[in-house]
Amino acid sequence: MAPYRVHRLIQSLFKVPGLLERLGTDAPSVFDEYGLAEDERAALSDGSPEALARLGVHPILQMHYMMARDPAMAAQITIRAYADQIGRN
Repeated sequence: MAPYRVHRLIQSLFKVPGLLERLGTDAPSVFDEYGLAEDERAALSDGSPEALARLGVHPILQMHYMMARDPAMAAQITIRAYADQIGRN
C-alpha cells in the first residue's frame, strides 16, 4: 500500500485550490510540501498505471491522479475498462 502522504496528495488535488495547477507547473515543490520520497516522486512523475501500482496506490486514486494529469482521459475510460487494464475484475 502506498504511504499515506501519497494518497493524501492525490486526494487533495481536486480539493485544495491551486494544488493541481501547482503540480503541473512546479511538481518538485508540491512533492516537497507533501514530504515524498524519491521512489514516490518518480512514480508520480511517471504517472503510468504500472508505476502507481508498484507504489501501491489504490486503483481508484490511480484513476483520479491520471485524470488530474490528463483531463481528456476522463472521456476515454470507464471503471470496468480500467479494472480490465490493470488485471482486476
